[in-house]
Amino acid sequence: MTPTHPHEIMDLSLLQRGAEGTAVLGHSTPVSVEIRATRRVRVTSVQFTLVHSLELTQTRGNQFGGTYHAAERSSRDIGSTLVSANTTLREGESCFEVGQLIVPAEAIPTLHGKLALSGWSVRARVSSEGNGDVVRSHPLVVQSDGSTADVDPGVDPTDGRRAATDLHVSELSTHSVHPGVEVSGVVTVSDSRARTLSISIVMQEEVMYWAGQRAQKEHHAGNFLIEETVIDEVRVPAHAARRSVVPFTLTAGTVPAPTVTSPVLRVRWFLRAALEVPFRRDPEVTVPLAASTRIHSRA
Repeated sequence: MTPTHPHEIMDLSLLQRGAEGTAVLGHSTPVSVEIRATRRVRVTSVQFTLVHSLELTQTRGNQFGGTYHAAERSSRDIGSTLVSANTTLREGESCFEVGQLIVPAEAIPTLHGKLALSGWSVRARVSSEGNGDVVRSHPLVVQSDGSTADVDPGVDPTDGRRAATDLHVSELSTHSVHPGVEVSGVVTVSDSRARTLSISIVMQEEVMYWAGQRAQKEHHAGNFLIEETVIDEVRVPAHAARRSVVPFTLTAGTVPAPTVTSPVLRVRWFLRAALEVPFRRDPEVTVPLAASTRIHSRA
């Protein structure tokens, strides 16, 4: 290991030893650090700290009464563990110290949305006798486990029916989405005037914002910035859209952000079927999906 900071008495290589270099919400994850001495040193302790960084798009007011969007970044320590070492190293010698960190189940996992970015890291602080602490950080991917899916109360998750009586989704292969999964089903259309039918998997982000004022209500619709990302979509032409039954298959190639529910951020997933009908409001129906970034292995 080549020293990255030659002036320091120790060089550190921080490793995250979870499965495939990831951690999961609500689970502990093992971490370790390799300590190599650049000269004789007595290592007394190692502190491992779990750090969460969150970047949210916010609406801000300017001096002219207008508003603009800006990213607001925050970072905080989530938890730490202290490992006693009491190890003496000569120049060129190295040792390993291992610890465990717990990722809270209610935390926001790693995500890369249009309005929100969530990142994690592990920080190691190595203390020694008569020397300043040596600190290193390493990024950590935190996956969701898919067990805390947010369901839109306005939609019946069994069949996706709403006020659009001439449009119906059925025979859905799955309500759970993870990277690479296929979602198939059938859309029933009873409106012969339909021009096109679009069927899509959609990720919707809602970020609470304050434009220099306090939000009037915690979940008032006007207090949120909303962005949608179409993960996959198929558009059926007019002659096919007029059929009574239209089968479909979509693929969630990537999951930029899993399902999340928090006071400042909500990420929802749903299947949307929408008709384009002339001279009237286009009817649509949505079916809620639960998205996870963790792929469960099959027995």
